[in-house]
Amino acid sequence: MKDHRLVGFAMLLVVIGGATWWMHERRKAPAEPTAVAQASTARQAPGTNAAPPVPVRAASLTATAKSFDGQSFVDVRAELERRAQLGDAHAAARLGRTFAYCNGYVATSESQLETAVIEASAQGATVTDGGHALDPDALLARIKAGHAQQVRECAQATGVNEKNAGALALHWMERAAALGDADAQALYGGLAFADHDARSAIDHAEELRDRKRIAREYLQHSLASGDALALQEMSANYHSGTLFPADAEAAYRYLYAYSLTPRSNETAPEALAYALDEAGAALDDTARARARNEAQNLAACCMEPGAP
Repeated sequence: MKDHRLVGFAMLLVVIGGATWWMHERRKAPAEPTAVAQASTARQAPGTNAAPPVPVRAASLTATAKSFDGQSFVDVRAELERRAQLGDAHAAARLGRTFAYCNGYVATSESQLETAVIEASAQGATVTDGGHALDPDALLARIKAGHAQQVRECAQATGVNEKNAGALALHWMERAAALGDADAQALYGGLAFADHDARSAIDHAEELRDRKRIAREYLQHSLASGDALALQEMSANYHSGTLFPADAEAAYRYLYAYSLTPRSNETAPEALAYALDEAGAALDDTARARARNEAQNLAACCMEPGAP
């Protein structure tokens, strides 16, 4: 949202439209520092909070924690935190996902979304993508798709409003990933760099390189375990160039593979259709057909319902 005259209203649009646009709006990792920047930080002793990918799943705790999935997050938060501290990977993952995707969540009707976009457009507010302003119809389609997925993700998370939600999300997702939760391992890379800007990328160069390495290892481990979310995250990273060099065909290939798996049912149909259309639009017919054909083999890793 770039129109500074309407920052407050634009932020409202971000909230009601699903600021956690789940596929392509991930924060990119800070750029690798130059040789000069590396030399300027060589005297520091940076570290990393990310644990190595050593699965240590507390099976009995995790099985019990799943009984809390249908309950209000606000009501069970204290118990989830207690269990996560004791080594419950599932509880830690739910904490991480809730803080990452549902902080400030507000249930909103389609008519409210339409009204908000119409009013914002009438007042001159604009949203850009790739340097181009989205017209109201394109903006509304994106907002509806993102919000549809956020409704699914956050139905039990109304009332969560943390000032340090990003730090909390990373803390609990790191813990869940280290405890062996395959979903958390897949999602870790989408959160690992959100607390660093361009300046801190220089100040904490080694820490960020460690996080990038761990994020790759976690993602590959999740994929090897048969977790379909890893396919989705591979797509996101090939789209953004965060963990792998940007590759539009690979981004579409992995996303299409995800769409073939049983777990794609966890994604709102309109959100998945929108993401596939957006990713496929960057390719010609030959590249799309090739990507879809190769996606069949990729999806074979993750065809068990509810896996891992």
